[in-house]
Amino acid sequence: MKTKSAKGSIPAVMARPKLLQRVVETIRRQRMFEPAHHVLVSVSGGPDSVALLGLLHELAPSWRLTLSAAHFNYGLRGQESDDDAEFVAHLCRRLGIRLITRRLVLPLRLGRRGGSLQERARVARYQALEEIGKSLGADRIALGHTADDQAETVLMWMLRGTATTGLGGMPPIRQGLFVRPLLGVRRADILAYLEDRHLTYRIDSSNERAVYFRNRIRRELLPVITRLAPQAVDAIGRLAEVLREENTCLEKYAAESLARLVKTAAEGTLSVDRNGLLALPPALQRRVVRSMISQTNGIGKPPSFGAVNAVLERVVHGRSGAALTVRGARVAREGDRVVFHPLRDSRPVARGGGPDSQADAGPSGEREVPIPSTVVWASTGQRIEVKLMDRHAAQQMLSGAHPARTAAFDADRFTHQLRLRGWAPGDLFSPLGLLGRRKKLQDYFTDLKVPRAERRRIPLLVAPEGILWIVGYRADHRFAVGPSTARVLVASVTGDHMPGGEG
Repeated sequence: MKTKSAKGSIPAVMARPKLLQRVVETIRRQRMFEPAHHVLVSVSGGPDSVALLGLLHELAPSWRLTLSAAHFNYGLRGQESDDDAEFVAHLCRRLGIRLITRRLVLPLRLGRRGGSLQERARVARYQALEEIGKSLGADRIALGHTADDQAETVLMWMLRGTATTGLGGMPPIRQGLFVRPLLGVRRADILAYLEDRHLTYRIDSSNERAVYFRNRIRRELLPVITRLAPQAVDAIGRLAEVLREENTCLEKYAAESLARLVKTAAEGTLSVDRNGLLALPPALQRRVVRSMISQTNGIGKPPSFGAVNAVLERVVHGRSGAALTVRGARVAREGDRVVFHPLRDSRPVARGGGPDSQADAGPSGEREVPIPSTVVWASTGQRIEVKLMDRHAAQQMLSGAHPARTAAFDADRFTHQLRLRGWAPGDLFSPLGLLGRRKKLQDYFTDLKVPRAERRRIPLLVAPEGILWIVGYRADHRFAVGPSTARVLVASVTGDHMPGGEG
C-alpha cells in the first residue's frame, strides 16, 4: 500500500465544503444520527474512510458529536497492514479522535460454507464493530461506502444471479446501527475533497488484484459502462433505492401470506396450503417458499433462487408425493399441503406460524420468534406470544390488557426476523416515554433495583434493528405505534414468573 496526496491537517476554521453540505442533507433525510450522538467511524486508511472521518470531524462541533474510530489489522499483507494501522493512528492523534485498533484473525470457514477471504473479513469486521460500539456506548457506526461501491455491489449481485434483495444493494442504514453517509457520493468527489483538505490516505494493493470478482467489476466492467453512460453510477444507485423500497413492500405482503397460509406441526415442521400458495402472484410464492426453507433448516442464510424455483416446479406444481431435499430441509407435497421437514442434522431453532407453536432453544437460550408464534422462555417458563394485526384489532385487544404483560409495535418499523435472548453487556435501548433518549440496559436495571442474578433471566424481544421489548418491563420508543401506524405487532407474556415490571 502507498500513501497518496499531500501531508497536512484540517485547519481549525474552514468554510463548510459543498460535499459536507450534501452529506449533512443525506444524514438528515435518512435520519442516520442526531446532534449529540456518539458515532464510531470505521477507518481503514483508504480515501473513502479518511474522507468520512474528516467530514464528520468538521461536522462534530456544530452537531456536538462525540467521535471515535476503529481500525482492523488482519495481518494479511505483512508490513503493509502494520503501516496502515500506524497511518490511521497518526491521523486520529492529529484530529484528537479516540482510536480502537484490533488485530483480527479470520476464521477458516463461515458456518457450513467456506466463504471467500473478503466475505470472512467483512463478517469479522461487522462483528467487531458492533462489539466495540457497544463497549463505547456508540449510537451509530459510520461506514465509508460510496456511490461507486453501491454500483459495484449491484453489478456483482446481478452477474452472480440474485433476486431484488441483492439488486437493492447496500441500505443507507443497516440494523438501525450501521450508517453510510457517503452512499450518494461519487469517488471523484471524495478525492477532490481530500485534495482540497490536504488529507493523505492509503491505497490497498489488494484492490489492484484481478483475482477478486469485485475488483474486476471496478477496474474492467464499470469503466466500460460509464463510457457508454456517464451517469451510470448514479442511475444504478437510484435503481437500487427503488428496488429496496419495492422489496420491503413485497416482504410485508409475504409476511401476511405466511401468517395466513402456514401452519406449524411438531419438531419444527411447517406446512403451507398448496392452493392458497398457488393463488399468490409468482413473486410472493417465491418469497413464501424462501422464508419457509430458511425457517425450517435453521441455517440462517436464505436459499438460492434456483433452490426456491426447484421447490416450486418439482414439489408445489408436482404430483402428490413429490419431494425434494434442499439446504437442510426436506420439502414434500402431501395431498393439499406442501410440508417442510427439518433434517435431523439441522441446527435447532425456534419455529412458528401457529398460535400454540413452541421453540427449541438455540445457543444460550436464544430463540427465533416467527410471526405469529408462541415461544417458551426456558429461564422463567414464561410464554411470549407475537401476533400481527391491523390497528383497529390491536386497539381492541390492548384496551383491557395489563401494560406490563403486553406491548404493541409499529410492524413497519423493523425487519420481521425476531429473536428472544437474554441481556448482554453493552445492550442499549430507547425507553418508551423518554422521547428517544438511549439508555444502557445495565443502568436501566440498576435504576429499577433488579438483582444481578435476575437480569440474565429476563427475556428481550429483539429485531435486527434493535431491542423491541424488555419483556414484562418496557418497550423501545423507536418502534412505538404512532398516528400513521397501519400494522401492529402485539407481543404478550404469560406465566407465573413476572418479576414486577413497571406496570
